[in-house]
Amino acid sequence: MRLRATPTALCALSTVALAGPLAACGGDRVDRQDLEHKIADFVHQQTGARISVHCPNGVTPDKGSKVTCSTVLSGAETDIAIVFTDKGKFRITSTRLRSGGAQGS
Repeated sequence: MRLRATPTALCALSTVALAGPLAACGGDRVDRQDLEHKIADFVHQQTGARISVHCPNGVTPDKGSKVTCSTVLSGAETDIAIVFTDKGKFRITSTRLRSGGAQGS
């Protein structure tokens, strides 16, 4: 049986820091796939759910830099906002359902 993360469950992750460093790609940019995997792995550890995360290219991991990634939770498109707390370390600051984001049907 495959567990699904709900937006409510993911909201509980909002203030937790991810301590593992991210791989750099092309100088001072984050390897997008590494970032996506780290977020998905963290959500899995916290909720038991497996999700696919999509982040933009060209993310700079400088302290205070913010980025919004996306996923689908229980059929609803959801944004996951993160902020870098140190070089290559970040925390999830919020999750937000996109309006009209339900899929399927």
